[in-house]
Amino acid sequence: MKTLTIAALAAVVSLGLWAARDRAPDVDPMVSGSIPSPSAGHSYTITNAVAKTACLAERGAAISGRSTRFTAGPDCDAVWPGLAGARTWTQNGDGTVDVLDARGEPLLTVVDGDGLAYEAVEPADAMVTFIAAD
Repeated sequence: MKTLTIAALAAVVSLGLWAARDRAPDVDPMVSGSIPSPSAGHSYTITNAVAKTACLAERGAAISGRSTRFTAGPDCDAVWPGLAGARTWTQNGDGTVDVLDARGEPLLTVVDGDGLAYEAVEPADAMVTFIAAD
């Protein structure tokens, strides 16, 4: 009887050691580049065909479900008055996008144009195009 108890105890200890060795790690050791970094934004070259001017701007982190941060360089005022003060890119759900200043007032309303470009539709005299730069 003692021999059977010792053999059963040895079997339980062996099974426990074997199970502990084969346990999966708590963290996935695989490193993947499939998830974009949160700081990744979209860069645009903004041009005004009438004034023959251009500048760079960037859409940044999400603010809400339909709005993202928007920054434009000081030279963007030459492309469209007040554009350097743009702070928000808001998708309206009807295919248009408002570029808003810090007070939430629209500076331009753009619509998805040909290819990777957005074209201004409001104000009507704005001949401004946003072309993806990345």
